This record gives sequence, structure tokens and C-alpha cells, in this order.
Amino acid sequence: MEPGRGEQIKLINSTLNTENVDVHLNRLVPGGPRGKVHHHTKTDNVYIVKRGEGTLTVEGETHIIREDDVVFIPAGMKHSLSNLSATVFEIFEIYAPSGRHFDFVPDE
Repeated sequence: MEPGRGEQIKLINSTLNTENVDVHLNRLVPGGPRGKVHHHTKTDNVYIVKRGEGTLTVEGETHIIREDDVVFIPAGMKHSLSNLSATVFEIFEIYAPSGRHFDFVPDE
């Protein structure tokens, strides 16, 4: 995660060489930098909103996502996530497959 955006807490021990799934909690601070538009070549992405409200842009369409929302982003879809609210925005983020299959391809 870029400096100033918040923190990422890994929920799966990466020393286990996990290739099938990666799960972590992202805490995006209010007023932090916006997320960069990007995609993942082979990896599907799931967001589960735990707390707060965020702005999700997928393929140029912007959506507000809130607590208890679940979002599926298939591999190859351009997306970005930002916290434009006044409170902390927390999401569980799941990548599958992960490990050597995961990439972050900037699209801006």
C-alpha cells in the first residue's frame, strides 16, 4: 500500500508459500491518497467491507461501497479504491490465485 493511505494486515502467513489465496485487512485513512487504477492479469479480487465507506471505480464506473457490501472483481478488470469519507474505511481483501500468479498492472 502506498505511503499515507493506511495499513495492510496480512491474515494468511505468507511464509507458508500460499499460492491459492491471499487474505488481508486494509485500513484506509480518511483524506489519504486515492488508489491507483490498475488490474491483475490472472487474479480475481474480492472486497468485503467491514467498516466505513469507500469509493470504488471499476472500468470507469464509480460506486460507493459500505459496511457489509461484497464486491467481486474478475481478473483483468481495471479498478481503484479510495477513502473519500471522514472516517477510517476497512475492507477484507481476497486475491485468488495469489503468490507467483499475482501481479499489479498500473492503468493510469
